[in-house]
Amino acid sequence: MATFALIGGGIKYIDEAFDEEIYSKKIATAVAAILLVLWIGISILDTTSATILLAVLLGVLFTGKIDNSVFGASTSAIVASLAFMEKVIFLPLLVLTFTGIIDEKGNDYVDTHQTNKIIAFFFLHRFTMKVGLLALSLAGVFAIQYLLAFLLFDISYDTVGFFSSESKKELELSKTLGTETAHPQAA
Repeated sequence: MATFALIGGGIKYIDEAFDEEIYSKKIATAVAAILLVLWIGISILDTTSATILLAVLLGVLFTGKIDNSVFGASTSAIVASLAFMEKVIFLPLLVLTFTGIIDEKGNDYVDTHQTNKIIAFFFLHRFTMKVGLLALSLAGVFAIQYLLAFLLFDISYDTVGFFSSESKKELELSKTLGTETAHPQAA
């Protein structure tokens, strides 16, 4: 379960480093290498983890969210490693990939459109895939521990996002007050 949390938080860290320039791109690249080893390792050892993580990757890939060289190289390495993995569970992979695509599209929508608070919260925190995993767990396809692991993935992802948001606010405030100095983490 800790591996899912590390991967979730690490992905957000990398995303924030490259998209928002909040964190160091050099450190993000090193984090990506560590995450890649964790991702491939857990996927080789556990078919259900491989299915869930591949669905996350496919959801992001199919919605065009692989938007920097580190994510591109990591995606290529994960795809190349599929030959060494046990078989993924095909039907759950389809379900979770579809729910992941809905989450990504919904998240983009609420970022650019005014919606009610429930819909905004649902897609801001990408609940469609969580509901899909819950349904698969209740149907006995996956053990409930995988839902819990995925929740840790998302909690970690959102936690890094929260701290990134706070860092952005501090940076904007310092710019407004004219006390801007180079952001120590963005080197």
